[in-house]
Amino acid sequence: MDGSGARLVRILRENWLFLLIIAGIVGVFLFLRTPASAVSSVAEVDAILQDGQPTLIEFYTNT
Repeated sequence: MDGSGARLVRILRENWLFLLIIAGIVGVFLFLRTPASAVSSVAEVDAILQDGQPTLIEFYTNT
């Protein structure tokens, strides 16, 4: 094995727990995140709200 390959293996062996935790956090984020909505206009929202079905509205701002 060349020097860079051996170095990579050493780094992975020394930091496997940290890398596993980071991968777990990323996996949980991807699993639990809220998907984008298919609603594209205020008129569509009004139609959905007046449909007679229970509706959950979640507001999110990225500021």
